[in-house]
Amino acid sequence: MNYKFKTPPYKHQLKALEKSWNKETYGYFMEMGTGKTKVLIDNMAMLYDRGKIDGALIIAPKGVISTWHNQEIPTHLPDHIEKVAVMWQANINKKQQDKLDTLFETGEDFHILIMNVEALSSEKGTRFATKFLNCHKTLMAIDESTTIKNPKAKRTKNIIALSKLSKYRRILTGSEMET
Repeated sequence: MNYKFKTPPYKHQLKALEKSWNKETYGYFMEMGTGKTKVLIDNMAMLYDRGKIDGALIIAPKGVISTWHNQEIPTHLPDHIEKVAVMWQANINKKQQDKLDTLFETGEDFHILIMNVEALSSEKGTRFATKFLNCHKTLMAIDESTTIKNPKAKRTKNIIALSKLSKYRRILTGSEMET
C-alpha cells in the first residue's frame, strides 16, 4: 500500500486497512490492544487525502473520548492533514460553543467530532450530530460497537438513523461477538 503513514502499521493493521479503506461499510473486529484505532485513523486520513471525506464523527464510550482527542488522533493522523477536532460536551458554555462552531467553518481542514455514545440518547446530542453530518462528507465510526447492541434502545435507533447521513461507516470492537 503506497501511503505515507505517520506511525508505521504492523502487518495485521496494514492487512485490515488494505481490505477496508475504500469500502462504504466495514467492521474492525480486532482483539483488544491490536491497534484498531490506528487502523481507523489511517483509513480516515486516506479517504480525506483522496477527497472522499472532509469530516469524521467518532462515537465512543465516555471513558475513551478524551483518549481519542488527546492521544490517538495526534499520534496517528498524518501531520500534513490540518484538522479541527472537538469533543462533544452536554453542558455547553461559551468557550465550548466556540469550539463546536469551528466544526462548521469553511476551508480545507479535516473536521472531527468525537462524541460519547450516551450523547446520542439525547435530542440535543442527536441534533448536533445530524447538523455535523449534513454539513460534511463524512466517515462515521462507532468505537466499542457492542454499546449499541440493543435494537430497541433510543441511542441505537438514533445512531442507525445518523449512519444513513454518512457515506462511510465503521464499527470497531475488541469484544468477542455472541453468535
